[in-house]
Amino acid sequence: NERVTFLNIDENIKKILTALLKKWYLLLIFFLIGAVAAYTYTAKFTVLTYKSSIEFLAYAEDKDQEMSGTASSTVQQRTSETSKRSYAIGMLDTFIEIFKTTDFNQSVADEINRKHGTNVTANQVKNAISFEKVENTAMFKLHILTTDADLSYNISLALQDCVIETMNQTNGGLVKATVVDKPMKAVTAASKGYAKKCLIGAMAGFVLAAAYIILRDLLDVRIKTEEELTEKYKIPVLGSIPEFSSNSKSKESKQKKKEMKKNGKK
Repeated sequence: NERVTFLNIDENIKKILTALLKKWYLLLIFFLIGAVAAYTYTAKFTVLTYKSSIEFLAYAEDKDQEMSGTASSTVQQRTSETSKRSYAIGMLDTFIEIFKTTDFNQSVADEINRKHGTNVTANQVKNAISFEKVENTAMFKLHILTTDADLSYNISLALQDCVIETMNQTNGGLVKATVVDKPMKAVTAASKGYAKKCLIGAMAGFVLAAAYIILRDLLDVRIKTEEELTEKYKIPVLGSIPEFSSNSKSKESKQKKKEMKKNGKK
């Protein structure tokens, strides 16, 4: 039974592949249509964006620890360098959640508006920022993406001060931050991603065409050839009725009428 099931599955796959190969031109057409549609959509509706990034290093600081040169004081240190780094890493998620709050983003917006005389809102700042933690380190990045190169850069500069200040004021300042990679102003817009989007559109068109062909083939239960009849019912074909087109029938009837007229005249 398992072997029969396997053979049936293999036969179905063969039928599907055969149906797809027969309609290869349809697959190609939909593939190209999908790519062209994705390119057109990207060109007309995708807005240019400008990215600026800033990277921080978080570190834990033990205010009560006093370093001395004796061995005993070293053993009695409240927190080792390794545990302090682990603590800083463990606090990153907490600080990232703080950086997502409206109060924090409002402080960033206020800093920008104070320095540049703009009218940036907390919601604009919040929507522009994305966060990235560097795996197995106490480093984290903030990426700013807007449709204005100056705005992206100004938000980055404001974050440079606001992030450090907020971390100093949170949890008694046990975890602080320092900038390890300062922001730079974007000189060119981020790529619209034509290649990626066209590929996605082309594959979507290909899949739709393949689905249409497969469903049409599966739903079509008609027997079209002698081979299909023999294969399905395991009986020999004794004879077949030829198919006549309507044009050939009308030509034959006209020819017969002409012959009858000639015979009648004779």
